[in-house]
Amino acid sequence: MFRHPTLPSHFFAQNRRRLAAQLPPGTAAVVFANELLPGEADTVLPFQQSSNYFYLTGIETPGGLLWIYPEAPTQEAQEVLFISPPSPEKKLWEGWSYGLEEAHARSGVASVKPLSDWPSFWRRMVSHLSGVALDFNEHERQNQGFSVSPAHRFARRLQQEFPAHSLHRLAPILTRLRMVKSPEEIQFIREAIHLTIEAYHTLLPLLQEGTFEYEIEAEIIHTFTRGRGQAAFPPIIAGGARACILHYTFNSQPLRAGELVLVDIGAKLGFYCADLTRTLPISPLSPPSETYLRWVAEVQEYAQKQLRPGITLDAWQREVGMYMQECLQQIGVLPPQAEPLAYKKVFPHGLGHFLGLDVHDVGSRYEPLPVGAVVTCEPGLYLPNQGIGIRIENDLLITEHGCENLSAALPDLLGL
Repeated sequence: MFRHPTLPSHFFAQNRRRLAAQLPPGTAAVVFANELLPGEADTVLPFQQSSNYFYLTGIETPGGLLWIYPEAPTQEAQEVLFISPPSPEKKLWEGWSYGLEEAHARSGVASVKPLSDWPSFWRRMVSHLSGVALDFNEHERQNQGFSVSPAHRFARRLQQEFPAHSLHRLAPILTRLRMVKSPEEIQFIREAIHLTIEAYHTLLPLLQEGTFEYEIEAEIIHTFTRGRGQAAFPPIIAGGARACILHYTFNSQPLRAGELVLVDIGAKLGFYCADLTRTLPISPLSPPSETYLRWVAEVQEYAQKQLRPGITLDAWQREVGMYMQECLQQIGVLPPQAEPLAYKKVFPHGLGHFLGLDVHDVGSRYEPLPVGAVVTCEPGLYLPNQGIGIRIENDLLITEHGCENLSAALPDLLGL
């Protein structure tokens, strides 16, 4: 019923086996689906599934949970998926949703039960456990404040009713698993990148004075939808000095001749994301703008050459940052005697982040990069006093000998 391509059930089964192998002795994993969030009046907000729940089940719908306990007393209880089967009323208003057999076929979980069976199942199994592992959002970039999730509510209940049972964290295990992308995942990311590149080519005719930023955004969304995808994040279409606002999403102003327009977009296809940025000229382009644009492209090339397995994202940024500092002094953006790390004044964000099921995917910037990780590379230069903001972003796969630019088909200096 979904328009996007889907992964085979054995992909999710393999992920569950890898998780089960790393659970502490006597510990069951309980992974909750996300819930619907209420909007205004009788509406709900657009639903976004828990990435970890999807990674283990392939189920896109809200309100379920996955149980994994390799030491369960019966084989049937080692792996159980609980979902909310569609009621006649739900079928009337919303149409199709997973039934028990369909959830089994999608996930590969042998035992699929109604969510209403969970309380009695839990009561039968709790005496066989010494601990429970739960999934909380521990992403290092999470700064929007605490929100109570089903996992939080279950943890509180566990500590109240069964205080002798230990509580474990699933996030470190799942983060390590998700950092290394399988061949199937890499193929989905490639397809999302391909769709994003197609969107860039469709917007090129609009790069002229008087075009509004939202007209470019509309063309991008049209391309994503036609390609069975969606936007992985709100598109950034920022002309002139607006490109110095790192997450500018108003997309409301007209383009002007002689400016640069920063376009940061990514398609999401089959739950996997792309994230590409190009800074495009609205002719005629001033000599300083062209100089700076070519310089950022040179930094992009240098940064890719430094990326390799075993380095951390933090160390990679420090290596490239030293190069940027020297070059910025040479081209006169920074004075010869600039203080160390002065480059951060004109490049205030990170050099890259993990990419996968989420645009800012899970992974630690302080741990060595494994072969199979996918990261972005996005050097930039932001000079608001000159009305110039530049960023060039590519998606890179860590290989045994360095990295592969998965977005190489899109020129860094597109439109120049």
